[in-house]
Amino acid sequence: MLKCLDDYDFYNNFNLKGRPMNVQTTKLSTITIISLLVFTMTASLCSAQEWSRKGKSELFGTIQTMASEKVEYSYPDGLPLDVLPVKFDMDSTYLYGFGFGYNLSDHWNINTDLLFGSADTDVKIIDVTVETAEMDYVLWDINIDYNIFKSRFTPLVTGGIGLMDFGIDTTTHAGKVHESNYSSNLGAGARWDIRDNLLLKVIYRSTWTEVNKADNDLRFDSVSLSVALMF
Repeated sequence: MLKCLDDYDFYNNFNLKGRPMNVQTTKLSTITIISLLVFTMTASLCSAQEWSRKGKSELFGTIQTMASEKVEYSYPDGLPLDVLPVKFDMDSTYLYGFGFGYNLSDHWNINTDLLFGSADTDVKIIDVTVETAEMDYVLWDINIDYNIFKSRFTPLVTGGIGLMDFGIDTTTHAGKVHESNYSSNLGAGARWDIRDNLLLKVIYRSTWTEVNKADNDLRFDSVSLSVALMF
């Protein structure tokens, strides 16, 4: 019986002589691996293509540093001309606030934020500090961001306009100073969409504003960190 099977090469065909059946197995393994790789790559590409920030809204909280600044404030109307101007020397400070944004496309984003804070301010006359008081700030900006890449991590540039409100109550002849003036800003930074509904933004910007009775305009340099929920 065994001889008959051997005559028909039974052992060779069915590997009963210990010869490995590696040809078909290797082919099957190769096909399987290639199929898995193709599937993985296709899934990744589809996932990348499907992800988009276009049409999504953002609700964010912001912390922002604001550099120090000096402004020479003229005496109020109605006082004698020999009254010396007052100089406000404002320390660096932090502002805190919140905002809302909307992604017009994967590149363009329009957003607005409202920030609050105060800074210790030396009130000087002829460069001599006569008192220290708090300068209160309220900043409202409307900005347009341009995200350079469509990817989750992208550099960006930004610019916008807004209002800057500041006020200080002094015991000098300047009295209580409270103004709201238009402002403009330009900046650059980076955006990272960590998840589909969570992102970080870091932006360095310069903000310019005029002061009605001051001899010089104000420029504030700042760095902001925003954490946003996207929906």
